[in-house]
Amino acid sequence: MPLHIGGTGSGKPFVKYNAKADKWFARGEDGSDQEIARPTFIIDLPNIATGWLMFREGQAPERCIDPSLDQAAPSPGEGFKRGFVVMTFSQKFLGGAAEFSSASIHLSNAMKDIYSAWENQRGQHPGQLPVVACTGADPMKDKYGTNYRPKFEIVKWVDRPSDLPDANPIDPSDIWKSQGSGLGAPSRPQAAPVSPPARVPPPVPAQALASDPMLEAEF
Repeated sequence: MPLHIGGTGSGKPFVKYNAKADKWFARGEDGSDQEIARPTFIIDLPNIATGWLMFREGQAPERCIDPSLDQAAPSPGEGFKRGFVVMTFSQKFLGGAAEFSSASIHLSNAMKDIYSAWENQRGQHPGQLPVVACTGADPMKDKYGTNYRPKFEIVKWVDRPSDLPDANPIDPSDIWKSQGSGLGAPSRPQAAPVSPPARVPPPVPAQALASDPMLEAEF
């Protein structure tokens, strides 16, 4: 029986936006960041989570996630910023399902706007998820210089794909517990530089692309 320890050099599938450079990246099959074009993807806004995030180069992010969207967790300390975690899906741009998270203030504000649009429109599309396109970016000047805020637009609505489960994307250990429960903010060991192996989606047959609306060439 093998020991399930160590790493392969690859990690959890993700998509990320570099607000300083206005560039998008996804984790490639070799575990490295691969730059991609402005993506279009299905986004699981019903299961989005917010909270405090800290990103360090070469390590998994540290998180203290809000118990709910209307109950913010207290700040765990220096270096943490408010952000979000949400699952996305795009066969074309991401190779399947991928986590999208950030603590960038400009990206978070763009996400707040698209979330508001989703809230306003979801009643007309029961049981469906929005397909969001990044159509550009606006330069934003702040104390850190010029950063970019992506422009998001809901371009259509689709049924949930089977590879995007209707589930909370957060590990329960990352969710903040109130003092009344006897627990405070998540207490976790220092994040290891090696992440869990990624699930690389299998190639999609051309016939499947033609028959499954979730796998259309546009996303």
